Amino acid sequence: MHINAVHPSSPNSSQSEDDAATRIQAQWKGYRVRKQMRNSRKNKSGQQNGHAGGSKNSNERLSLEDKCATTIQASWKGFKIRKELQNCRIAATKIQAGWKGFKTRKELKKQLSK
Repeated sequence: MHINAVHPSSPNSSQSEDDAATRIQAQWKGYRVRKQMRNSRKNKSGQQNGHAGGSKNSNERLSLEDKCATTIQASWKGFKIRKELQNCRIAATKIQAGWKGFKTRKELKKQLSK
C-alpha cells in the first residue's frame, strides 16, 4: 500500500490526515471484528462441550475500547481544529499587515507628490 506524504502546512494536509485517520480506524475495526468472530467461534465450541462462555466481560471491554477510541478521536479533532484556527489567525494577521503597509505607502506617495 503506497501512501503519499503531504507536508503539514500544505493545503491538502487536512484531507490526507482525514484519509489516514479513516484508514487507521478501518484497520482497527476490522481487527476487532475478526477477533470477536474468533472468540465467538471458540465460545460456541466451548458451549457445545458443556462449558459456559461468558461474553459479558468482552462486551464491557468493547465498550471501554469504544469509549477510549472516541476519546482519542475527540482529542485529535480538537487539536486539529485549534491548529487550523491558529493558522487562520496567522494568515489573517499577515494579510492585514500587508494591506496596512500598502495603504500607508500609497498615502505617503500621495503626500510626497503634492
